[in-house]
Amino acid sequence: MTENSIGWNADVPPNGFHNRAADDGAVTNDNPAGLATGVGAVDIETTPEHRNLVTGDPRCADWTRAYDDPNVAALRQRMIEANGIGGLEVVDPSDVERATTLFHRDGFVAVANALTDDQLSQLREAADEVVAMLTEADPQGAVGGGAGGLPHRYSFGGTSVSRHMFHRPEWCQLIDLATTTPILTAIFGSSDYIVYGSGGDLALPGAIEYQGLHSDNVWTELHDPVGGVSMRDLPVPVVHVNFPLVDLTPINGPIRQIPGTHRSRAPIPTLADEPEWMRFSTVCPLPAGSAIIRDARCWHGGTPNLSRDVRAMPNVEFMAPWFRSEALIRSMSYETWETLTPHAQRLSRYIVCDRGELVIGAGINHPRRAERERIKQEQLAELSPSAAEAYRQRG
Repeated sequence: MTENSIGWNADVPPNGFHNRAADDGAVTNDNPAGLATGVGAVDIETTPEHRNLVTGDPRCADWTRAYDDPNVAALRQRMIEANGIGGLEVVDPSDVERATTLFHRDGFVAVANALTDDQLSQLREAADEVVAMLTEADPQGAVGGGAGGLPHRYSFGGTSVSRHMFHRPEWCQLIDLATTTPILTAIFGSSDYIVYGSGGDLALPGAIEYQGLHSDNVWTELHDPVGGVSMRDLPVPVVHVNFPLVDLTPINGPIRQIPGTHRSRAPIPTLADEPEWMRFSTVCPLPAGSAIIRDARCWHGGTPNLSRDVRAMPNVEFMAPWFRSEALIRSMSYETWETLTPHAQRLSRYIVCDRGELVIGAGINHPRRAERERIKQEQLAELSPSAAEAYRQRG
């Protein structure tokens, strides 16, 4: 995760429209259907909860993806001047009560020193291997394997043929950390929450676009004919924990979080309509190895990486004890599950496969959905008809 030659491909035009269907002008940055949004509803390379983010960033529509492009240089300077949430409080892992208070108030909390030096080093090496796999398949970074299909951005989980990263021990160690487990237990009010996902995202140098604000709503909205109750009225259903592998700075693509929006029913503004302060409401500066614990409902989005470095943030994703959704996918091998702590084993009980069962697609990341599907079908063809059908029935 250091300076390298990846990224800044001037031949890749802004917003990735050469890789997607034409915009009909009717798309917004709100996606209330969540997982109910059909796979074919939007023809872009992205993860389910981001299929709505197809309009791109209008401000950079005529820019060149070059480090010294005058527009890029001007934005870089503006980010240096204005980026960062004013008065951002970064808590110590031992201050569980304060971390929980900030989380429920703002919809997120930043926690320092969440990873040990060894854990951070291992996670960096693992992420570098995935980045190498993706850039070999997409040398220009043109495809975008997540985050609304924007170029130079990928989702670790979204590009995995298995849909998650539970085949990597470096990701599995994040399920039960001495620094985050007490905070998660306090947030959920119980230790009986579950883990359902692992992935995160990365932004290559030269990701000049802002990603539209959105919620990671891995659910179909509640059916209430009178409109009295929505998921926003309930206690937190889903928590995502991101771990930046490099120091987050104003110019290397820090995540932006809009405080207090986890309970908001207001429509999420498009990139064209949002106020400037929202673009600069970023969680930075923040040192590598910290944790950003987020209510998935809270409005957030990616920001430009105008540095020379890859910005990667692996994550792990949890559901409240009372919440379940079709996002639960059995994607962890039994052999991997056996290596976990007792608490992590319990948290993983809904995603672990049977002993000896193959995890389809484990270990393979590719930016193209068609290629991921081809690999999956090839592996399914090697199973018995009954085993293949059982897998398909599980989604």
